[in-house]
Amino acid sequence: MRRPAAILIPAAVAMACLPFAFSCRPKARIPGWVQAAPGDSLAAFSGEAGWMLTHKEVQSFISRDPMVERALDLFLQKAHINPRLETGRVTFHLIGLPSKDENSFQKGLEHALIQLNQFKDPAALIGALAESFPQEGSLRIQGRDWPLYVILDIEAHGTKAHIRAASDEKGQVWIGALESLSRLASTEGLGSQPDAALAAEWINPRAPFQGFLQPEPLLGGLRQHLEGSLVKDLPQGIKALFWSITPAEGKDQPVRFELALAGSPEGINQVAPWLQRLVAAANAVQAAPGSAPELMQEKRRVGLRCALTAEQLKMVMEKLGQPGFSFSLPSGGRKA
Repeated sequence: MRRPAAILIPAAVAMACLPFAFSCRPKARIPGWVQAAPGDSLAAFSGEAGWMLTHKEVQSFISRDPMVERALDLFLQKAHINPRLETGRVTFHLIGLPSKDENSFQKGLEHALIQLNQFKDPAALIGALAESFPQEGSLRIQGRDWPLYVILDIEAHGTKAHIRAASDEKGQVWIGALESLSRLASTEGLGSQPDAALAAEWINPRAPFQGFLQPEPLLGGLRQHLEGSLVKDLPQGIKALFWSITPAEGKDQPVRFELALAGSPEGINQVAPWLQRLVAAANAVQAAPGSAPELMQEKRRVGLRCALTAEQLKMVMEKLGQPGFSFSLPSGGRKA
């Protein structure tokens, strides 16, 4: 059975053609979900709530881990959240790796955190949380005590998991096992890490869909699950990879895609062959959809902006071992 790895390690990257146009652009702010993310998050998939909570393909992958599905559904139901009317963001984080004798993420939420933020009515969200779930102690995060709420206690595979929700006064909510939530208190935020911050600055902070991974620790524990993907061929020294996707406004228009990698100067200098393999994967589907991609390169990071067709994006995601979601916003959805 596939586990949270299927939804927590998405990395959609592609290009249409070479050569690249070298350029530079002003630094963008780091996305809000990145600023608050735990520093030992190994991978994340972040999307607009209205899409993440209603998309059939995403829901299908969530359902492959009963603990993730049950905790999230229970929270949404009791907090009276209507996914189709929400403007916030839902992010799935992969926290920690399975032990060597495990071939899947059998402990569910003990390896995952669900982050909800930027909701349209944070006060109502916190109020619904307090009214719907009993409070049980608190957790000190970022120098403040966050109340903990009991979502459920569940036993699976012979292991008991205590699923809780933590919230702050700004309306940000975290859902996960106590073991995962404790990592929020014990590590600095992802946005405070130099390489992660460098890469995160070069994606669109308003893009409906965004993602991240730390290649080196992830590959060290999951290489056996990545056979046939291009992720395992990333050069050493790449410390952070971020991507963003902005769906097309029209059915036949290209998808806007941004990719950013950061790490050691040696690693950045060796990225070119890896990028060229991704070019080949995209071009194997069809010709370039429009203007040539744009490459931004500095000593410790490289960034890419390009336009892809839906078919190109799907192909490259599959080459990276990721599900080929249809990244399209519902009718009337916000355009970034």
